[in-house]
Amino acid sequence: MKCKTLFTGFMTLLCLSLSAQQVVEKADSSLAQLSKLSTKYVQAISSKTDKYYHAVTAKTEKTLERLAKWEAKIKTILEKASPETAQRLFANDQLTFASLLEKYKQGKVAADNYRGPYNEYRDKLTTTINYLEHKKDQLNQTVLKPLQEAKDKTAKLNERMKQTDALQQFIKERKKQLMEHALQYLGKSKYLQKITKENWYYVETIKNLKQTLSDPRKTEELAMKLLEKVPGFTGFLQRNSMLASLFRTPDAGGGAASLAGLQTRAQVNSLIQNQLAAGGPNARETFQQNLSAAQSQLSELKNKIIKAGGSSSEDESPQGFRPNNLRTKSFLQRIEIGTTLQSQKGNSYWPNSTDIGLSLGYKLNDRSVIGVGGAFKLGLGRGINAIKFTSEGAGIRSFIDWKIKGSFWISGGYEQNYRPRLTEQLAAYPLTGNLSEMQQSGLIGFSKKISLKTKFLKQTSVRLYWDFLSYQQVPKTQAIVFRLGYCF
Repeated sequence: MKCKTLFTGFMTLLCLSLSAQQVVEKADSSLAQLSKLSTKYVQAISSKTDKYYHAVTAKTEKTLERLAKWEAKIKTILEKASPETAQRLFANDQLTFASLLEKYKQGKVAADNYRGPYNEYRDKLTTTINYLEHKKDQLNQTVLKPLQEAKDKTAKLNERMKQTDALQQFIKERKKQLMEHALQYLGKSKYLQKITKENWYYVETIKNLKQTLSDPRKTEELAMKLLEKVPGFTGFLQRNSMLASLFRTPDAGGGAASLAGLQTRAQVNSLIQNQLAAGGPNARETFQQNLSAAQSQLSELKNKIIKAGGSSSEDESPQGFRPNNLRTKSFLQRIEIGTTLQSQKGNSYWPNSTDIGLSLGYKLNDRSVIGVGGAFKLGLGRGINAIKFTSEGAGIRSFIDWKIKGSFWISGGYEQNYRPRLTEQLAAYPLTGNLSEMQQSGLIGFSKKISLKTKFLKQTSVRLYWDFLSYQQVPKTQAIVFRLGYCF
């Protein structure tokens, strides 16, 4: 019996030892992989933060330059209409848009006492960089210099975003000051409306930049998966993140004392039940009705905002202002890559064919798109019993789409199609007229675009055109053109 007990104890200790060894080996393996990945990771972070730092800086400086220009126009009007008001609004101690611009360029915007909205991505990014620096002795020496650069650029971006958040508040206060004191003297001047519009676009553009910054790249996702396997990383995040400094959890080192005085979920539920019980037999039903009514009103308000143009900015827009939401997007976010398919019945001069097109569109605003593209003509033979794949030429295209209502658009375009085999085919079937291997098409028609919720395809479209130049072509081509389109 005693031998059996000793054997059981020995096996238990052996299993625990093997398990601990596996954990250590797994952690060492993760650290080894991370050491290889660290250079790519910190270089990607360094490049990304630097890119967004310059994007935010450029947009802020451009906005302040415009605001300063319109503010100067308002000052000129006030100096003639009310010198006292001009002196009050533009005295040396007043913070104007022009002085804000100078302070921003010098990095002297007072944002020390301003706490902007919490950003989870930047918090996690900063803490991760700090963790890698904390473990630099276990990393490859070649990563230390890029790591320091990434840390400096991340800190620089965080400070710039903090200044930008503070600037938004300053702009809002200055605009309110101008509205209160200068509006009565400006008459039909629209400079205040221009300031309000520019501020709206600025707030939404910065919001879009924050969202695109928070979208992790493949290298970041891989690094985070490896880091999460390293013992101590999760605890480091909990203890050293910005969120931990705002609200100390027991795991973050604050102990149970940091939660003193806070209500638990059970206590909150108990409080609700007591309040409902005190309200009588119909209290629960009344509470549910009021809650449903509140949710319904919130949904209606949300739908109204979306229908009106969908701004989530806290600033009020000028009356009748219909924002161009795409002005807040980057150039690449306004690019639309698509492909089209068009089948054409053959005749005596060319076989059945399919046009495979590729297009590149640019969204001018929410209602119009312009673009260019190209197409390859793939010959399919003369029939089902005589299929033969041949090259029947290529074409260049330009197009414009204008939204009518909902998913319906008016579409037009001009195209030139090169048919290199046309001269050869006309030798067997001679025609008279202005013959050319380059054929022009002028298209006008309608299209219906349908949004898709797939990973690769964003949209599909059905297009119906009338080619009003087809009657001039020799040999004549079909006047009605039907195409299927897909947008990536």
